[in-house]
Parts: sequence; structure tokens; C-alpha cells
Amino acid sequence: MSNLTDLISAGGGGGSLPVNIVLTKSQTWVPPVDGNICIHVIGAGGGGASSASSGMSGAGAGGYCKKTSLAVTTSGSFTVVVGAGGLSAISADGGAGGNSTVAGTGLSSTLTANGGGGGVNGNSTGAGGTASNGNVNNTGGAGTFWGAGAVGINGTGNGGNQTRRRGGGDCDAMGPESLIGYGNIFGGRGSSAYGNSTNSPYYTPDGSPPVGEFLAGGGSYRITGSGTTGFIMGGMGGIGGGGGGCSNAQSGSFGIGGRGGDGIVIIQYLPA
Repeated sequence: MSNLTDLISAGGGGGSLPVNIVLTKSQTWVPPVDGNICIHVIGAGGGGASSASSGMSGAGAGGYCKKTSLAVTTSGSFTVVVGAGGLSAISADGGAGGNSTVAGTGLSSTLTANGGGGGVNGNSTGAGGTASNGNVNNTGGAGTFWGAGAVGINGTGNGGNQTRRRGGGDCDAMGPESLIGYGNIFGGRGSSAYGNSTNSPYYTPDGSPPVGEFLAGGGSYRITGSGTTGFIMGGMGGIGGGGGGCSNAQSGSFGIGGRGGDGIVIIQYLPA
């Protein structure tokens, strides 16, 4: 699973019920047909910290809340809030990701997936967001020096990956796009990032930092000496994933942490 477009296209299906209803902004949602639904609620990732020294830190991923089955009718309605990804600034701590929530007809309490914590200068990691009131409530992966955390579907999310070029955390549930739906979602891999005194960080062909795949974290960038002048940026989180940290000690240069991925709510009709 690489991005949000893939998720939406994976939800087509040939049946009479919608498979994946993807909500990327806050709204009131009314069921289009009667049936039983599964609700996935994912908080936004925090923003990565940036520093002029080695004290960069990746941010935490959003929490994951799942309601496995809920009977709905077209007369019901739901208030959906989708959190915004945490921001970052030059030589500053990252901002926290926003909370995502769902409340409405038939729910005894609000489904809540809190946003991940922002990275903190001095190698203090951004905490993963918590979740509550679902049948499944998983804490997002914490940020690390190496990269940002990922959303956890099967348990607590993965943190940054030290062994893969300061990569962001991978989602703990990866699978083909064709299996997304009917109560299941899958994520992807965190973005890679790297830098030192002689190597410039890896950027995509258009000059921007790489972005973590769906539900995965952004990688961190570190330049300690004469490798890069000007501006560099930490890897950005995929949906729900934290933003990577950034450190640029090059004289006269600066860096900024990666932005956290926005939250999301996915509603899936279940087979009768």
C-alpha cells in the first residue's frame, strides 16, 4: 500500500454495498444504506524536531481505534473529526498531531484516536498517540533518533528503523491492496533518509524529501559537516505516520523536521 489514492481505488468492488468509504476531513457522515459497518479511526502523526546539532528526533504516529461491527441505518448520523498532521519549524520541537474521533447513532462513547507527539530537540522522542473506546485501541509507534513512528494495526506501532538508513517505522500490517476492506486495512513502509558529513540526504527527483507510505513514518536527516549547504528537511509521514527529525550543522544552513501525516477515518460495510 503506497498512498491514499491506492486505498480509495482498492475500495471499488462489484457488490451492492460500499467497501471503503474514506473520510479525509471533518464532517457529518450519514450512512448511504442500511447494514453493518466497521469503523477505523486513525489520529494524525506529530511533526519532527529540527536542530543545528545532533539532537534531532522523529515524531510519534497517531493512535488506532477500531469498532469491529456496528448496525447502521440511513436515519442515523455521525460526527467525524479528522486530525491534522503536526507541523515543524526551523531549529524547534515538532507540533503534536491532531486527534481523530467518531461519535453518533449507536455508539455508546466516542471512538478516539489521539495524535502522535511532536519530536523534541535533544533526542527526546515523540510519543505515539493513544486510542480509546473501540474494540481495538492501539498506541502509535514512538519516534526515534532514526525516524518517526508508524501506526499499529496489530499492536503498538513500530518506531523508527535504525537498520534501514535512518528510515521511518513500517506499519505492522502490510498486505496487497486487494485485501483492504471488509474489516481489514493495511499500511506500508517508512521512508528512508540519510546524511552525514560527506553524503547529501536522499531526495525524490523533484527535490522534495520522501514521504512514508500509508500509515508509515518519515525518516530522519542528519548533516554534520560539509556535505550540504542551504535547506534540508526530514521525511514526511504517510497518513497517520510521524514526521522525521532533521539536523543540519552546516555553517550558514538550516533544516526543518518533516510534517506529520494527517489522520483518517475509514468506514467499511461488512458482508451480510
